Amino acid sequence: MSNSALIAIAALFAAAAVPAGAEQWDVTKDKSLVVHRLAATDLRMTVVCDPEGAFSPPQNYLFVERRGQRVETGQLTVSEGDDTVNLPIIGAAAVPTGNVENWNTAMDMLFGGRGVNVAVGDVAAQLQAESLANVCTAR
Repeated sequence: MSNSALIAIAALFAAAAVPAGAEQWDVTKDKSLVVHRLAATDLRMTVVCDPEGAFSPPQNYLFVERRGQRVETGQLTVSEGDDTVNLPIIGAAAVPTGNVENWNTAMDMLFGGRGVNVAVGDVAAQLQAESLANVCTAR
């Protein structure tokens, strides 16, 4: 085997051993709302936050698309290690109302910069999203 072939094989093994970079949250502002978007293979999430409480009540939402279709009803499961929380999706959105503790835990996981698993129905993804200050805390 030639040296160039050995180098190419070594490079492939080295690339496979390095974890992929963190997904990047696409963050935009719309009026006083902060909109976070993240895509992973067959799953896309949009988290809309009202960090300054500009609206009453504060407007915090999470929208999910599975294979390009908005999820209208179901459940988003977010897990990190042994911790798992479920956010019900009703009318195409998960909201913190009536589920504040799970909402805040899910937001900490999603914006914490650590590896998390997310699932909706039969679609699951492992995310290693960049760490961002959690502006989506519900009260």
